[in-house]
Amino acid sequence: MSALLLAAAAVGAAGAPPRGFLLDQITAGGETLRYALYLPREYTPSRRWPLLVALHGRGESGRDGLRQLAQGVAQAIIASPADWPVVAILPQKSEENREWEQSEAALLALVDTVRSRYAIDPDRLYLTGLSQGGHGAWVLGARHADVWAAVVPVCGYAAARARDAHGQPPRGAFNGSAADLAPALARLPVWAFHGAADSIVPVAETERMIAAIRAAGGDPRSTIFPGVDHGSWDPAYRDAALPAWLLQQRRARTAPQEVSQ
Repeated sequence: MSALLLAAAAVGAAGAPPRGFLLDQITAGGETLRYALYLPREYTPSRRWPLLVALHGRGESGRDGLRQLAQGVAQAIIASPADWPVVAILPQKSEENREWEQSEAALLALVDTVRSRYAIDPDRLYLTGLSQGGHGAWVLGARHADVWAAVVPVCGYAAARARDAHGQPPRGAFNGSAADLAPALARLPVWAFHGAADSIVPVAETERMIAAIRAAGGDPRSTIFPGVDHGSWDPAYRDAALPAWLLQQRRARTAPQEVSQ
């Protein structure tokens, strides 16, 4: 965590805006969402930058605003910042038994806030997430397909897996199927990742989503890592081919499509 704290404290030269992982929070839709904002060292408002929204997994939920940096994209950025010339938002949802779409209003408000404060290219907004965040990427990618230039779910799933005190999907969580999400996602560049030996979220979840998107007329990419358990985000985000592919994607300006529950 020391490397993360150093990154969070990074500042630019005198008079320049801070760089690195900057911690803040936003209140919208009746929810306070803590987040880290990553600004690359080279950031300048003189040109527009891609924006990456990265949703964490169940285990990184909390209220410290930092735990979500321990896995996934943040670690890949720290390891090789040159591969990730993006502005990145890494929000933290507070509760483990809460799916990302339940924080939809706060999350969208956060994206709008960052876009208003920084020089963001509106045609290069990317959405990714791992595990519970992979579910969020599938659902929110489909619901807002007109916003994103590409979606990258890692070891995600379609129907909500979180449960309330009565053993039911929590209110506001998506409880539909891959087929419900597929028509909207078919209009987007999608690259999904999963471990073939995943013991937490079966690889069949990603396989069903990919099959449904293809059936809806899309052309998604998928990478299944042989012998890899749930931590497929490590090989996924550490592969320089992923950010290189992402940065080639541009938003297609088409009419939004409804996603059924």
